[in-house]
Amino acid sequence: MTSLHIIGLSAAAATGVLALATRTRRLQRLDDGLEELAEQRRTALHPLASIGTLPGERYMHPAIGAASAATILLLRPEGSALRVLLPMAGASIGAIVAHHAVKLVYRRPRPAVALSRGKTEPAFPSGHTADATAVLLTSAWMLAHEGLLPLGIAMSVAMTLAIVTGMSRVALGWHWGTDVAGGWLTGIAVAAECVALYERMRGL
Repeated sequence: MTSLHIIGLSAAAATGVLALATRTRRLQRLDDGLEELAEQRRTALHPLASIGTLPGERYMHPAIGAASAATILLLRPEGSALRVLLPMAGASIGAIVAHHAVKLVYRRPRPAVALSRGKTEPAFPSGHTADATAVLLTSAWMLAHEGLLPLGIAMSVAMTLAIVTGMSRVALGWHWGTDVAGGWLTGIAVAAECVALYERMRGL
């Protein structure tokens, strides 16, 4: 088992542990406190949060993945195109499947403001956060290992965007803070497996 698989399995296990922990009063009180802070600043934060949430939108994370794949295939055409296309598709589709699978089992209610807007889909984990995290991290790794960007810069940008996406979901009132943490963990789990696939296919 490679270190990437260990990271993926650890992140997946941590998602499950966090899901169970959100059922405790102590953690829910922390979520309630964060929601109260966000509520006090929601109007001021709304314009920036509306932009910050974009990487997780259903039309955006596939576009980010497609743009990353196209860039690699255009500038590094040598080798099989599948080495890029399969991991990238896996990141986007895998994150969607993963967060919906967790929601199917753990039907956590949304914060009151989200419920008042008619959003009744289970809250944990944040799908926007999971999708953005998986695609951004996978894209960053592949762009760096194809020699198109320094690894430190690529990963820093990806992690920053993933963090901002998650924070925006709380700021907008769609999720609890621990939903976002679960989304980050889910996205990391998916990204680790997709990167492992990329590394395996690149070595063929």
